[in-house]
Amino acid sequence: MTPTFAIFITFVTYVALGAAMFWLAGTWRLPFFWAVLAVQLVLVSIGINFIDRELFSERLHPAGKDADPFGRLVLTVLFLLHFGLAALDVGRLHIADFVPVGVQFVALTGVAIGWAGFLWAMAVNRFFSSAIRLQPERGQQVITTGPYKWIRHPGYAFAALAFLSQAPALGSWLALVPDVPLVLYLVYRTLLEERLLTGDLAGYREYSERVRYRWVPGVW
Repeated sequence: MTPTFAIFITFVTYVALGAAMFWLAGTWRLPFFWAVLAVQLVLVSIGINFIDRELFSERLHPAGKDADPFGRLVLTVLFLLHFGLAALDVGRLHIADFVPVGVQFVALTGVAIGWAGFLWAMAVNRFFSSAIRLQPERGQQVITTGPYKWIRHPGYAFAALAFLSQAPALGSWLALVPDVPLVLYLVYRTLLEERLLTGDLAGYREYSERVRYRWVPGVW
């Protein structure tokens, strides 16, 4: 897949996601919804140009045995539920859409940092598969550059930041409901992946002794 085609697919995906959200909300006059979608679309479109081309195929159709075969389905369902609840809450239900505008702006910054960090980790790590598996056929090795200098699982860490920030950025505390199990599931995947890499990837045990923290330096 070429970067140009990947950007096109990304654009179509976000148009469809935006259309569904505004339909659920019953209005398109939701400036922070536009802002969140725009931030993601721009960052992903830029980030695609720095991602290894082979990684596109690996993420879409990972080879080998996935240690978490239902993981992508679970995360996709929670991802869509997150946006759906936000749209319904802000547009129609008004159950928990009392997020101050100032908090929305701060949260939008968190969304941008989260997505930028996630894409940074993917650009640095050409083995950033959507499946939890070893990739000997691609010559997998331990990545120690970029954000991997400081934490062992920056992709999961930045993804968690993005989603926890996204609910208040959209203006709905209700949208945090699916984010809690989503983040907990990312923790589960982190531990599952860690066990696999420690046991079977040469050099990972030594790397984990040098880089002690998984998500947050000094915390975990």
